[in-house]
Amino acid sequence: MGLDITKLRKLVAIDENDPLSRFALGQALFREGGDEALVEAVEHLLFTNKTDAEHLATYHMLGQVLVKLGRGEEAKQVLIAGCEKAKTVGDCMGKDLGPAMEEMLATM
Repeated sequence: MGLDITKLRKLVAIDENDPLSRFALGQALFREGGDEALVEAVEHLLFTNKTDAEHLATYHMLGQVLVKLGRGEEAKQVLIAGCEKAKTVGDCMGKDLGPAMEEMLATM
């Protein structure tokens, strides 16, 4: 079981520059749903993507959030970038996200 949003907000408050805490909060906000939560999730996920461009899960999650917000063109750009990044990793964790992002793109 992951941390709840309140605990994740506390972690982010301790270090606003920690991309993994910001990713976890963005992911939790996505699961919560609702437009306000999704808009906030985008903020955290964009930060994570800029700070840690190697983190493949961020591309995948950010793409999902943008799709849910009806921001399809932005989602496509994020997913395309994620697919390209996935091609550059060896057998690293997250390699399976490349096909998942390609599948998302195919359905858009």
